[in-house]
Amino acid sequence: MANTQFSDTIHVLAYIAYFQGKKITSQEIASSLETSPSLIRKIMANLKRSQLLIPKQGPTKLALTRAPSEITLRDIYNSLGDIPPLLNVDQNTSQKCPVGYAVPKILNHYYSEVQAAAEAKMAKISLQDILNDIALMTRLTEDKK
Repeated sequence: MANTQFSDTIHVLAYIAYFQGKKITSQEIASSLETSPSLIRKIMANLKRSQLLIPKQGPTKLALTRAPSEITLRDIYNSLGDIPPLLNVDQNTSQKCPVGYAVPKILNHYYSEVQAAAEAKMAKISLQDILNDIALMTRLTEDKK
């Protein structure tokens, strides 16, 4: 099963930014993500620890610590802490076989390059970009009605 922690965290921040200034409950965000409110509370606690989210005027009003244009996907990715890299090498290979011995070492090198490139790209995409795309998709959906 795929780890959706990164996309779920982006979703939570986008939801909070989209409904900025309104009372937001973990139940409402959970409904948007089709998950449990307890998972949302865990995500929000992590975002508070990572200083991307602060409580504002009580527990049900939340605010981003910076403007959405100043929060990058890399900031959000780094807030997740100890998550595995995007690509993982199977290290359980035969050391007696030349391919089994070499492939993990070779792939570790290439996968590190891919990880660095992905994180560099994440640094160029902001939460505001996500919000702009949400607004565009919302308009396109409304235009079809």
